[in-house]
Amino acid sequence: MEKENTEKNSRNRGITAGLRQKLLEKYGYACAVCGVNNEKVPLELAHLVPLSQGGDTSEENLILLCPNCHRSFDRQPREIEFVSFLNDILRRHPDYSDVRQEVLLGRETRYRADLIVQRRFHDKNEPLLIECKTPSIVTSARIQNVIAQLQAYRDVSDNNQVVLAVPATLRDRDLSALRTANIEVWDLRYLGEQFSEQIQEAPFSYYKALLLAQLSRPAKPSREQKLLDNLAACQPGKTDWYVYQSLVGDILECLFTPPLGKPIPELSDKAKANRRDFIMPNYTDKGFWAFMREKYQADYVVVDAKNYTRKVKKSEALQIANYLKPHGAGLFGIIISRKGGDTSGCEHTLREQWMVHRKLILVLDDDDIKEMLIAKSDGRVPEEIVGQKIEQFRLSM
Repeated sequence: MEKENTEKNSRNRGITAGLRQKLLEKYGYACAVCGVNNEKVPLELAHLVPLSQGGDTSEENLILLCPNCHRSFDRQPREIEFVSFLNDILRRHPDYSDVRQEVLLGRETRYRADLIVQRRFHDKNEPLLIECKTPSIVTSARIQNVIAQLQAYRDVSDNNQVVLAVPATLRDRDLSALRTANIEVWDLRYLGEQFSEQIQEAPFSYYKALLLAQLSRPAKPSREQKLLDNLAACQPGKTDWYVYQSLVGDILECLFTPPLGKPIPELSDKAKANRRDFIMPNYTDKGFWAFMREKYQADYVVVDAKNYTRKVKKSEALQIANYLKPHGAGLFGIIISRKGGDTSGCEHTLREQWMVHRKLILVLDDDDIKEMLIAKSDGRVPEEIVGQKIEQFRLSM
């Protein structure tokens, strides 16, 4: 029965019968998370690091899950799950003690700290106040708000050393701002290096899989880092125009293929009046891009690359808007430009196109592209940055 229940799932993923049987025996024919037996619920084989993010079909990268736990693993995890994971690994580490979760602070104004812990440091106990954040909160646009919150926590907690824990790689300028504010940062790299043994011992979770992928990453630069280096070396302006356009195609493929189709360069409509730099087919039936197709008619993702030394203006927004048609490429487009869009003509046009024609156009700058490449390198989904941009646009209306 065990073979029968996992046959379809494993065949679709190219898993051999021998490897499937080995995994069934390894996990005792039960879900690795909740322990439900395969005789009661058909179990599924899941990749810890998705194939789309560089994972492979090996015993180390596969786990046995029930459908419910599999869905929970695939969805975006909640912040409380990161707090609980960090609580667990701190309790396992010999240098940390008296770990307390969700501690109330202050008198006149009350705050709730995620974790309070004692750290053994130079033969002394040092109290730490640890605030956990998901990557979607710790963005460059929100970093000053995070710093203000942590400084308020410090003021009501007898000036304990404040720590920001985030399962992501932060930008250098954001790290600098946090350290200038005397806030210790536990990012993805720090957590992997300082708690490697405890991570191995921790129960299975999304964050364990994320950090195990970080620990197993080879020393050589990742594809994402090479693209970041190439972006830094590409000069805005006419001289590197074609270099930039080719680079944007490589970045799009790295970030979104799969689930999107490979970028198709320089397509025009039938009248030859509107030519776009890239079209990415969207045939996916689940996840973020399926939502984009259903909600915003993103049957294809239309992309223009602008290697400008200036900001994008009204005319460039209208150019891509002219290509977006409900019975053609769809109604979702992206302008990728070095300096983003201006706050007058471009922003006004984007709002007008959405309100009047239901055409959703985003403008992404160098910082947005860097943030997505870092997310991809971390093992997170870069689509979350696209989602944040849509959220900012919609809530600003």
